[in-house]
Amino acid sequence: MFFNPIVTKLNETPAIIYPCFGIEKFFDKKNKGCIEKFLQELYDKNNLCRNGEYNILILWNEKKDIIVDLWVFDKIESWGSGPLVDVKIFRNQKPDNKSGVSAGNGLVLLGLEEQHRWSIKSLDEYINGTRPKLPAKISVRKNFYN
Repeated sequence: MFFNPIVTKLNETPAIIYPCFGIEKFFDKKNKGCIEKFLQELYDKNNLCRNGEYNILILWNEKKDIIVDLWVFDKIESWGSGPLVDVKIFRNQKPDNKSGVSAGNGLVLLGLEEQHRWSIKSLDEYINGTRPKLPAKISVRKNFYN
């Protein structure tokens, strides 16, 4: 289940962050910005400078590990069938090629985000505007920092 998304910039790349329920075990929810700081460190450690036109990050945990699914969206207007999409997985801020690419809930989230993007006139409006409503089955419907 996902908390409401956090929208920010990481190394000048617009980023939509979806923390998963359970990740609060690793972050102090009262320390606003702690997730963003963690992700900025991940970008810096892994030399992820301007990384696509925007990113969607799913932040989750597996036992004592923090996992980040970093979805990179690029060539929004020039790629004929929607954005060109790539994914990079990180475990405890290091590249991880063994964990698989995603889970079903993540795929639903990404599909809803893309469908929502279709209905918006500009990339800036899409990034900084409202987010799509996720089904109750996969949404905590709360902000992480509350």
